[in-house]
Amino acid sequence: MRYYADLYLTYWQLLFKAMSQYRADFLLGMVTSLLHAGSYLVFIAVVFARIPQLDGWRYSEMLLIYGLTVTSLSLRDVILDVPHRVSWYVQSGGLDMLLVRPANALFLMSGEAGINVNSIGRTVIGIAALVMALGDPSLPVAWWWTLYLPLVTVTGTLMVFGLFLMLACLSFWFTNVSSALTTVSWTAIFGQFPVTIYTLPLRFVFSWIIPFAMIGFYPAAFLLRGEEYRVYGLIAPLMGIGFLALALWVWSRAIRRYQSTGS
Repeated sequence: MRYYADLYLTYWQLLFKAMSQYRADFLLGMVTSLLHAGSYLVFIAVVFARIPQLDGWRYSEMLLIYGLTVTSLSLRDVILDVPHRVSWYVQSGGLDMLLVRPANALFLMSGEAGINVNSIGRTVIGIAALVMALGDPSLPVAWWWTLYLPLVTVTGTLMVFGLFLMLACLSFWFTNVSSALTTVSWTAIFGQFPVTIYTLPLRFVFSWIIPFAMIGFYPAAFLLRGEEYRVYGLIAPLMGIGFLALALWVWSRAIRRYQSTGS
């Protein structure tokens, strides 16, 4: 375990050294990320300046849902942006070099190409939304929220990683799966709003198939509505662990199909 921890730290050190050579590019990427995520905060503020509630959810409650969703999604981009790189490793034969090294190939991939510092800006916006939401004195904030919120943020990050990794494993069967990854990435925006505003089929999809509601809405609803969403609130962290375990199992099977370039 210490070997992998030291190796991962080395990857970050090398990244910061590279960034120091291109500071303007890093700052531009950071500012762009902040503006992109911040524009949604402005959109939510504009909407709630016109209406007091959205299907029974107030402004601060919407911020909590948004903050949880964006923080988990952006953290995945920062430290585990691996799935979008798998296709390149398979098509170029770059996976060959990783498979002959002593460390796990998926871990090496996450260190080499899975760190995306430009998404740090989105993470900052997500955390800012959480702070703004929790600053509302009308919210029934309890001491155990300080344990639950970090837990669902971490498991939400793992769930999103697991979901995209399973999609990326299709690269071992198909030439290009970037369209599938991009499509699912865009559907994440639906998780930034209460799932109750959608039709029943969409609720099912966003709760159990591509469960973005499990990283934002259901944890927030559990905190804000208590008993009504208790089961979903307790299931949400387990979904993250379950999706990660399933994704690693799928990866272990899919990589067996790798036959160097052209597989």
